Amino acid sequence: MKQVLFLFSCLITFAFSASLETFVAHPSLKTASVGIYIVSLTGDETIATHNPDLALIPASTLKAVTTATALETHGPDFTFPTKLFLSGDDLIIKGGGDPTLSASSPISEFRAWHTALKKIGLTELKGNLIADPSRFEEQRTPNNWPWGDIGNYYGAGPSGLNYHKNLYTLSFRPGKIGSLATLVGTSPKPPGVRFENFVRTGSSSSGDQAYVYTAPRGSLAILRGTIPFGGRFSIKGALPNPPLSCATAFRSYLTKKKFPVGGQAIVKSTNTANARLIHEQASPKLSVISRATNHRSVNLYADSIFKSLTAKGTTTSAASKMKFHWRRQGVDMTGFVAHDGSGLSPRNTITPRQLASIVKKAATGPQAEAFLDSLPTAGKSGTLRTFGKGTAIEGRVLAKSGSLTRVRTYTGILTQKSGKKYAFSILTNNTLSSPKKAIVSFLASCLN
Repeated sequence: MKQVLFLFSCLITFAFSASLETFVAHPSLKTASVGIYIVSLTGDETIATHNPDLALIPASTLKAVTTATALETHGPDFTFPTKLFLSGDDLIIKGGGDPTLSASSPISEFRAWHTALKKIGLTELKGNLIADPSRFEEQRTPNNWPWGDIGNYYGAGPSGLNYHKNLYTLSFRPGKIGSLATLVGTSPKPPGVRFENFVRTGSSSSGDQAYVYTAPRGSLAILRGTIPFGGRFSIKGALPNPPLSCATAFRSYLTKKKFPVGGQAIVKSTNTANARLIHEQASPKLSVISRATNHRSVNLYADSIFKSLTAKGTTTSAASKMKFHWRRQGVDMTGFVAHDGSGLSPRNTITPRQLASIVKKAATGPQAEAFLDSLPTAGKSGTLRTFGKGTAIEGRVLAKSGSLTRVRTYTGILTQKSGKKYAFSILTNNTLSSPKKAIVSFLASCLN
């Protein structure tokens, strides 16, 4: 019997090895750096390894590490607070880093804030309307985010006072193909920002190829690229100054409600020790935000969660916290580098062994339920709703995907047909084309 089991084990090992060799030899990976690590959730058994200790760019699979760290550090019921204080004649909006503040609409919070002012008997605000984003460091954008990303919605860095996902919509009216498209308007309008528009009209099938180039707190936004011929077309940019946008928009809202504001909308750090708290609200629970982060791959959510890991609210302290948290649990973090929590930086690095080991510990740790719930299901939900749909991996793989230019990555949990579960990470850098189909096939071969 032992000989039969041994031979069966050898056959399985041989099958996995052949499948791994086929995957690594795929044409899309001819020039690529590839790392793979697949380990049992209940032991040290591995079914596939290839360059497991090679430090590679994780892209958005880093969000799995960020959310796992936060769920264990804060707990799934953690919330981000936002508070309104009255200090003399001034009203202070003190942010707590909530990335969901006014997410659904630029004015979704304002009715409650207005009501709080009326509840204490105010009929006007004589002083300034102050936005205080000091919960996080002033520098929202890491040094090494690509210039082509930071002006666009997915490159919106986190603020201590986030507002409307730190984005705004730019609407264009296309002209004739090849001609300049007209910028019709923006919503919400970024205060103090002027636009130079070089966006042209492409063919009707050209899609969204327009980009916003602007710096954090910048006053000039340059618009380049093309939009498709046809009706009005919209793109999304990153607000240069989210706290100022928030304060300006609320000031405008109050004015429209015939609630005069004598002062200006300004941004600064405040001391509220002697101020009067008139309103406090909490974000959705961290478990809810983590699910949105990983299902929709929202960079702002991930980076806000990342900076919340420490009281300092800085990238440096958050990266140190994340590294220490997993090292303390026995993961060798040599070669791990985090410049953000979202994976947008092309200078982040992690090894396949580190990534799969962290996923394994998160999937079997005290917050396993919340962590696993945050991951999309292959062929069914989130960013994986089409990944592996109609194949053997549909419904059997929970994973966070990641992609940057010439980078495709996946990490998560796969469940074999026998019911046995494995943590896995597949990192491919410098690919010639998308290896997505090859990855699906390889994962399918691991299910037997």
